[in-house]
Amino acid sequence: MAFTAAVTDKIKTFKDLQDRCNLNKTNDINFFTEWVEDLPDLTDDEKTEIASIKEIYDYHRLDGFLLEGAINLLIVSPLLRLAGFFKPPYKIRSPYGVELEIDDPEETIRGFIDALVIKDHLWVLVVEGKRNGIPVAAALPQLIAYMVSQPHQRIIYGLATNGDEFIFIKLETGENAKYDYSTTFSLLPSRHELGRVLQILKKLGTIIALS
Repeated sequence: MAFTAAVTDKIKTFKDLQDRCNLNKTNDINFFTEWVEDLPDLTDDEKTEIASIKEIYDYHRLDGFLLEGAINLLIVSPLLRLAGFFKPPYKIRSPYGVELEIDDPEETIRGFIDALVIKDHLWVLVVEGKRNGIPVAAALPQLIAYMVSQPHQRIIYGLATNGDEFIFIKLETGENAKYDYSTTFSLLPSRHELGRVLQILKKLGTIIALS
């Protein structure tokens, strides 16, 4: 008799992705170049907006880790607006229930992810730092597992953030499925990297619009 398991219970590490989803991280440095090559320049207005997001973030971050709702409101939503994702041709869906197909016919893995899904090609996951107290990288296996549940899209991108840190992901589905992720971008220091995050989002937006 088949039984159902939650994604959060079964997919916790990259080894779980390998064993249950037959998915491996690629060592090809040319696989995921979208976050480093041909990034669009930011306008003066965009730079001003980024500085404003940083100022607001610093003010609210003084009291400790931000909860998911605050991260979405203060950081993620303004970034997506600046990147143009609130306008055509993009569509945003959230939250999202998924079901993973795995090799074991006796087990189905289901999950419910409170993420933003943009035109089925970009998944944005917010991790509450206060809830788990761990770097955002620890959430990558589960986010990738949710992305794998959309096999009809050959290339899928992801962004995971806890408000302090941002990591981008690229997943290629199919027979030889593989993934890779970017470096970690931080909003904490004065010389923060939020502008770079916006540049990458704009670059991915251009790619997604043509998909």
